[in-house]
Amino acid sequence: MRRYLATTALIALFAAPGALLAQDFSVSAGATLTSRYMSSGIEQTNGFAIQPWIEVEANGFYAGVWASNVSKSLLGSSAEVDLYLGYRNEIGAFSYDIGYARYYYRSPNVDCCGEFILDMGYAVTDEFSIGGRVAYDPKAEVTNTRLSAAYAFTDQISADITYGKINKGGHRYWQVGGSYAVNDTLSLGLAWHDTNITKGRLVASMDISFSLR
Repeated sequence: MRRYLATTALIALFAAPGALLAQDFSVSAGATLTSRYMSSGIEQTNGFAIQPWIEVEANGFYAGVWASNVSKSLLGSSAEVDLYLGYRNEIGAFSYDIGYARYYYRSPNVDCCGEFILDMGYAVTDEFSIGGRVAYDPKAEVTNTRLSAAYAFTDQISADITYGKINKGGHRYWQVGGSYAVNDTLSLGLAWHDTNITKGRLVASMDISFSLR
């Protein structure tokens, strides 16, 4: 059943416009262009990656599709496609996000795995926030946990730090970076990714996001 969970949710959201229009319904989309696709500190490409996405949200419930090339060529036949859904909310300074993501790979075609994900955050001040994330793959019995902190120096400039660990194999990873919001649509980022099993990598990125409804 988990294999079709995210797909079923997306079909339900997109195939019922009448019901969605009666809700607090929004559609957003965007893309990231990055010098490397990094996941938990590990390189997924040895060159640039382009990562488009689209998401539907109604009253805190959401579902979306995210994709990336996983080969050196931006237009190569090897690709990752993630389907995800969940619920997010804020209670005062506290925020949480409970969801599920399923990961598919093309060339070869593989229904790789899925994770249940819990994200939590707390705004200590208007500028400083902390967060935590736990992702669990029940099939592989792998848990990926991480802690993070972010500080906004201005409305445009911010910095963040992340430390995480994957339980099997003792893989630890960390990231230190910053971002500059050019405007409400475009932001630029620079981050150092490192682990206890690989060499560090400096990664530059450009993010574009916008509302479709």
